[in-house]
Amino acid sequence: MNVQAVESTKGRSLYRANGFLYELEEKILEKLYCRCVQKRWRNCGARSILCKAPEPTIVRLSGAHNHEPDDEKFLRLSAVAKMKKVVVDQPDRGVKEVYAESLISVVSELRDDFNDEEIGLSVPIFASVRRKRGSIRPRLPMSRSDIELDDVWTKTLDGEPFLLIDDGGEDRILGFSTREMIFALCEAETVFMDGTFRVVPELFLQLYSLHAFYRGQMVPLAFFLLPDKRKDTYRRMFVLLKNYAASIGRSFDPRSFRLDFETAVVRVIDEMFPSAEAKGCLFHFGQALWRKAQALGLSCFNEDAEVKRFLRCVKAMALVPVIHLDDVWLEINAQSPEITHPAYPAVERFKEYFIHTWLQNETIFPRSLWNHYRNFGARTTNHLEAWHRGLNALIRKMHVNVFQMVKRLQHQERKYKILMLQLRMGQAPSPPTKKYQNLHENLMKFVDQNESSEISLMQYVTAVAFNLHADSPTSSGS
Repeated sequence: MNVQAVESTKGRSLYRANGFLYELEEKILEKLYCRCVQKRWRNCGARSILCKAPEPTIVRLSGAHNHEPDDEKFLRLSAVAKMKKVVVDQPDRGVKEVYAESLISVVSELRDDFNDEEIGLSVPIFASVRRKRGSIRPRLPMSRSDIELDDVWTKTLDGEPFLLIDDGGEDRILGFSTREMIFALCEAETVFMDGTFRVVPELFLQLYSLHAFYRGQMVPLAFFLLPDKRKDTYRRMFVLLKNYAASIGRSFDPRSFRLDFETAVVRVIDEMFPSAEAKGCLFHFGQALWRKAQALGLSCFNEDAEVKRFLRCVKAMALVPVIHLDDVWLEINAQSPEITHPAYPAVERFKEYFIHTWLQNETIFPRSLWNHYRNFGARTTNHLEAWHRGLNALIRKMHVNVFQMVKRLQHQERKYKILMLQLRMGQAPSPPTKKYQNLHENLMKFVDQNESSEISLMQYVTAVAFNLHADSPTSSGS
């Protein structure tokens, strides 16, 4: 006859035979000598001898029980054990979520042997699952200096070092990566960077990630929990990264960076990587222009041909040769809505914004930062945006605790570790979307046509403008 094993609330091995629970008293070879769990409380003298291998089976039962079967206790212990297993295996998930999900699974499994009334009376209380979580996860820190990450929280799911950077202190930076990923990061010619804020633990401001192409595929290679967006913090992040790279015999010195237009990061790159080319994301450039247009009320003229052409041509200046920017701006200005047009006041204010922010602001946003003429590689950090959206969707709530954040990053590391292995084994990288491929080919064609004088400069600008618009997430607006 089969025997069901279950663990007591104190971790002792219990065995259910014929509806009664027995606890292990002595083990001799493959035989388990057990007594009734009610021995202490009810002075029950029932005993059992069980054979351990391969599955526990009854060898002999002796004595009569002086109480009813232990079905309710077995049900409760079984349910708690299943829930605790999920808590242990998935420490990043909330206890309430685990409890609700496991309860459904447990009830479904137990219905084969017990009726609903028995199951209902035996459902474990939420606190027992929460206590288990507390026993395996360190207490939640109240400040950054309180954070204590050790053992599983400093390693990948495969046991490799993962917390590579931790400079301690109240304004500490935590950097997660692997030796293999740092190797790949140091070999990359271009590094793509961006931050996300929504899911980050409240003790930090942002999760800043560094991505690069690896054998033709963009992958995340380093993750930093940063306390703020100050220039000194970004400088410290790069110093820590460069120091770690040097400690493993590598040099972190990319030829170029792709990033948003956060001035603190741009200035640090100029200081620490003077020979590197920094390029702002074309998507963020377009976003900034569109937000300003909306703020000035130009979105009210969505269907106006003159306003649409003006705004699209301004965005297209990011793909105009730098030496021709002033000439093209004069042409766009000349062709903009005239004084009799109802949008004229807003258009004039938009022109002032563009001149002061982008055309004549070499200190903060030099033209070389936002101009992508003849950049036939990646012009945006859209992959990072998509990765951040995916991470947010996986976590599904705002500001998780630091342990939940680490667990999610561990899963991301494993996912991309496998992808990098597949790429090394010859797997082809994911092809670009047909939409992006068409845009890329069209832009290359327009450049060739302009440089061969097949089309004029303004014809080139117009062609680029309407192709960028077709590819833009804000195309419904501008």
